[in-house]
Amino acid sequence: MTATTPHDRPFPPEPDGAPPVPFADRHRRQTGYRPLAGHGTIPAAFAAQAARRPDAVAVLGEGEPWTYRMLADAANRTAAALRAAGIQHGDRVGILLEHSPETVAAILGVLFAGGCYVPLDPAHPVPRLAQLVALAGIDIVIADGAGPVDRLRAEPLRVVPPPGPAGPGGPDNRPDEQPARPDDLAYLLCTSGSTGRPKGVPQTHRNVLHGVANHIENFRITAADRLSVVSSFSFDMAVTDTFAALLAGAATVVVDVRRHGPAHLAQALADRGATVLHSTPTVYRYLVDVLGERRLDTVRAVVLGGETVTRHDALRCRAHFAPDCVFVNGYGATEASFAVQDHLPPDAALEHDVLPIGYPLAGYAVSLLGPGGDPSADEGEIVIHSPYVAPGYWQAPELTADRFGRDGGTGRGMSSYRTGDLGRRLPDGRLAYLGRLDRQVKIRGIRVELGEVEYHLAALPGVLRAVAVARTDDTGRTELLGHVQPVAGTRLDPEELRRRLSAQVPEHLVPRLLTVLDALPLTSTGKVDIGALPAPPAPLPAGQGPGPRTATEEAIARAWCTALKAPAVVTDANFFDLGGNSLLLADVQRLLRDSLGVPVPLLDMYRHPTVAALARHLDGDAAPTAAPGLRRVTERAARRARREGKGRR
Repeated sequence: MTATTPHDRPFPPEPDGAPPVPFADRHRRQTGYRPLAGHGTIPAAFAAQAARRPDAVAVLGEGEPWTYRMLADAANRTAAALRAAGIQHGDRVGILLEHSPETVAAILGVLFAGGCYVPLDPAHPVPRLAQLVALAGIDIVIADGAGPVDRLRAEPLRVVPPPGPAGPGGPDNRPDEQPARPDDLAYLLCTSGSTGRPKGVPQTHRNVLHGVANHIENFRITAADRLSVVSSFSFDMAVTDTFAALLAGAATVVVDVRRHGPAHLAQALADRGATVLHSTPTVYRYLVDVLGERRLDTVRAVVLGGETVTRHDALRCRAHFAPDCVFVNGYGATEASFAVQDHLPPDAALEHDVLPIGYPLAGYAVSLLGPGGDPSADEGEIVIHSPYVAPGYWQAPELTADRFGRDGGTGRGMSSYRTGDLGRRLPDGRLAYLGRLDRQVKIRGIRVELGEVEYHLAALPGVLRAVAVARTDDTGRTELLGHVQPVAGTRLDPEELRRRLSAQVPEHLVPRLLTVLDALPLTSTGKVDIGALPAPPAPLPAGQGPGPRTATEEAIARAWCTALKAPAVVTDANFFDLGGNSLLLADVQRLLRDSLGVPVPLLDMYRHPTVAALARHLDGDAAPTAAPGLRRVTERAARRARREGKGRR
């Protein structure tokens, strides 16, 4: 069957005599327009686009653009390499690559070979990556050789190199085979788990295509569009963005925000003409901060999800993007992808300080469960009903039985997923998000189980008990805080604990601040009294503490002040205690590279989070493997300047 896409026929007209339906209301009803009808798998849908528009741009990264022909060729070569490595139908394949066009090609290659891809974030510590390899039962990894593949399990993994772009005259664009079936697993993503082990969330080709079709329809995505892929491929946000672009004949704009920072993101979106921006509210706020007075006029839709969205966010959209830009607040879960959205055109009234999450999308229904588990019309736990929720947690039947069900007591006759989120139905039918019912929180849009943080804290040497809490500051930013009680007779250094924890778990699971207490406060029932935990100390005011004493410290302090928007910093303050995070640290990295002429590895900056410690490390007073000292760099720069000066004379 021929693909039905926005390029084959126009968006479906309204019935004769019916008034036009506002764009913001389109997702509230079924239009019957399914842009991917007839393609049961992702490879089949992509092959149709690659055959239709082989020389159109498919991926825009840091280098030369990749066309559909180049991307299909790279995916085919990857699939062939996987078959040569012995992949079997349905095998899980790890992808241990940076955020790049090569990752997009690797994902397609796994799907072309009939496998299920499992993203492995190179920024995560080796113990975490090893957990994911064991959880998913991975035998084959696509990696570039720079990652720690040999340390991910005792038995050697089979390694396939990443595909590079081919020339414009590459081989046939169609996959050699189509072994995948609609109900085969396309990917396995891993989320935080309360037991200290991550949870695996698989999704099928059929379900991915439904969510992608919704996205294409609701945002009228055509070949003229360029969709941002900002979030890590480890999160379902990137799934929607990547495939909505590639299966509609559009282009993806792949930007590694964590590596390059929000200033680079702003420039990349402008240079590459992005039309749809999709990110967490945290990334979005950093982006509009760095835009200043600039406006990205090509961006016609801003889509946020994963955290609370405010009226102020919508107002900033109207100030910084196309005059007719639609602002969208979305809600979903890794287990269900996007299920609810609220589309606000530029003239929409903003009646709520915290914006509603909207109405269910096509193929989804939402009910609310009251405290006793009975259906509630007004407020309760959000339950998503749909044929397109995940088939359950990977190899975790008890967890699956707890969260997934059939009917959910509503008589809807479809699968259901209990989200653990609290919602309220507003008089106009929209849903409002009220927070979590359990101990799961969102840190910069990433799901974090406080129990997992506590598990890893308590496993550190010298720690008897640990508790993690989430705190929202005046700006609406949620930060993670930890409190630990030492084993009797043990002295604990909070910074050393943070360093040890950073070597075990991803950065979003590391508390911004750790406090050591003689004993954790308890309630009368013997539970930790969260309300009695001490408030985090305020950062040292500017000038209270040692200032920069060397040229190296001066350079680092200037970069900190710029990134943190602070007038001054003290050299023994922790970057993260001053409000820093991974995005701002990437800004510091860029500033140091521009001022010093050499890159400072992010890993070094994480391991040495004070001005003084980083300066000592860079000046060569740390381990023999330290990065080149800034003194040596400065001397080389001075010699180069003198030579250039003599040449001009």
